[in-house]
Amino acid sequence: MKNYYTTLSEEILSVAKSGKDTVTLQRQLFYIRQAKLEQSLNTDELKKTFWINIYNAFYLITLKETKLGKEIFNLKRIKIARAVFSLNDIEHGILRKYKFRIGYGYITNPFYSNFIKTLAVNKVDYRIHFALRSLELEKKTIDCFDCEEIENQLTVVTNDFIRLETEFDHESKTIRVSAFLLSYLRDFGGKKTVKNLLETIFERDLKEYKLRFKTYKRTEKLLQVS
Repeated sequence: MKNYYTTLSEEILSVAKSGKDTVTLQRQLFYIRQAKLEQSLNTDELKKTFWINIYNAFYLITLKETKLGKEIFNLKRIKIARAVFSLNDIEHGILRKYKFRIGYGYITNPFYSNFIKTLAVNKVDYRIHFALRSLELEKKTIDCFDCEEIENQLTVVTNDFIRLETEFDHESKTIRVSAFLLSYLRDFGGKKTVKNLLETIFERDLKEYKLRFKTYKRTEKLLQVS
């Protein structure tokens, strides 16, 4: 039986992607009871499914409504269970288990509300970073995240993103990867683990290669792709 809340998150993301009105669905999210949400999202798979879909949906909704750049991540506009969240609350508070946005993932933020701490995942999954940026992929293989398929979907979107964003310079033996891998390096387990991930995806020995990090602006890139 499908989980009501994850199904609702899939629906609002689908409608947001189509550019249609999400007001009715947003109202449903607002009137959810906090206790029911906590009880129903009782595994990391359910939590990741719900909050990744919600994040991506409200990323699109807020971008369309405000036309702002990086400021949209701090805006408190996401009303769920009579609480108000920002995109940063969802990413860093819930999906990264109440970490500071800065600090490479090493520093816990004690100032998040008890509600956010209750909703947070038990274990940080580095693949969520690719899922939260999957809207930027030119060829999107996943429309919405499904709790029954979430593990496979996270692997697919990670592989797709890495293949799209990674650049090799074989002469200088340098690999350039997306900047957010550095920003949240602890989530990935450090540079060695990042390189191991690249070796697995590209099926080659990269021990002699140096790892470098690119920079990009998320909102501008998404507007260009759209």
